Amino acid sequence: MSKESFLIFADLDGTLIRSAKNRSETDIVVEYKNNDPITCISKKANFSLLQNVVPVTTRSIEQYSRIHIPGFSPEYAICSNGGNLLFKGEVCQDWLEYSQSEFEKCREEMNACKTVFENDQNRSFEMRLVDGLFLFTKSTRVSTTLENAGGFASLNCFSVGEKVYAFPKALNKGTAVKRFIERENFRGTVICAGDSLPDMPMLDIADIAIFPDDLSDIKAKEKLTAPREGFCDFVVEILSELCARYRKDF
Repeated sequence: MSKESFLIFADLDGTLIRSAKNRSETDIVVEYKNNDPITCISKKANFSLLQNVVPVTTRSIEQYSRIHIPGFSPEYAICSNGGNLLFKGEVCQDWLEYSQSEFEKCREEMNACKTVFENDQNRSFEMRLVDGLFLFTKSTRVSTTLENAGGFASLNCFSVGEKVYAFPKALNKGTAVKRFIERENFRGTVICAGDSLPDMPMLDIADIAIFPDDLSDIKAKEKLTAPREGFCDFVVEILSELCARYRKDF
């Protein structure tokens, strides 16, 4: 890995794949749950052209394992918002042990936050402790739920749509990318792609960041943006071009 000239760290939902709810007849379903289609890609998205990609997702290990994209089998994947590193589908225990140690540092506040979420009248979903590392639920009034959960110094509490999360501050995608780069002794170009708030820490540290044009204040050296509509296809296309460029230069 250290000999590669570039590495791509890419979010999944909303970046490489999208919801199958409004899929067209030609879209390819890449994830099912209980036989129901969950996510899809467009037929024209050629993932076989992508190289050196490390998916970086807030999904749990189980949720990540449901995804099967034709021509795309990355060796590494970062799940649980940075809490778990998978190599060929297996959990890297040293990575997990560090993540667990960070969780233990904020366990008291995490338990207190869990109580706040549980007692929130706006909560519209069960409480989950995902992979033993962070809290997840949903709310009908997200701003109120987050306001009630404010004040926990060791946690990052935020929302994506109706989804509400509470993470140890050390478990974020930016820190995860830095950990992976250090682990692999990588010294080349870092390319990051994402579409939402949890992706911003890794977009900020990228040499090249790819994101929707309605995200602001990204600190990356080079920025490539596109509208949200069609963003997933844009990401696959631009990553394919970058792979070809860096392979040629290398």
